[in-house]
Amino acid sequence: MHALKDAVGWTGVVLAGGRSSRMGRDKALMDYHGRPLIQYAIDSLQPHVDELLIIGDPLLYDRFGPLTIADDAPGCGPLGGIVTALRYAWNERMIILACDMPHVPAKFFTLLKGALDENHDAVVAQCDGRLEPLAAVFTRRCRNTFASQVLAGRLKMSDAIEQVRTRYVQICPGEDEWPSDLFRNINAPSDL
Repeated sequence: MHALKDAVGWTGVVLAGGRSSRMGRDKALMDYHGRPLIQYAIDSLQPHVDELLIIGDPLLYDRFGPLTIADDAPGCGPLGGIVTALRYAWNERMIILACDMPHVPAKFFTLLKGALDENHDAVVAQCDGRLEPLAAVFTRRCRNTFASQVLAGRLKMSDAIEQVRTRYVQICPGEDEWPSDLFRNINAPSDL
């Protein structure tokens, strides 16, 4: 019951769109140790949220259960997907997770959620300056700024998060009991 209380007021967002150009086919549906990659993201987020969205093609991802919403700005990368999520989510606070990051543990989301306060619009992990904005926390207050970035064709996530009040949390793979593959992306067949 305690986990549900902590989950109330949070939307989990799985970013499943994208071209998967290095993979050669839809990586969200690729088998990784017996399950589709997208299922890892869904399972990771589920205990931390009371609403779960998949941003991607409903024809491909509806079968996984959560509400699937087509990207409002296809071709605009993860930032376009996040703007779509910020538009449709019921909750003010969101945890974003890319579908190709299967090694993010529960304690990571607990830490980011706990770091969000009224003085910040986003919480993003960093390791010595290297940002991980696709496993992050954003609030609805980011929406107008991020949408303006998309409209202007400025799609780089690091540039977008500099435009909002972002809190950076130092989390380095392999340190302080974090797994060494914490932020490992599955981008190519050789990563499987």
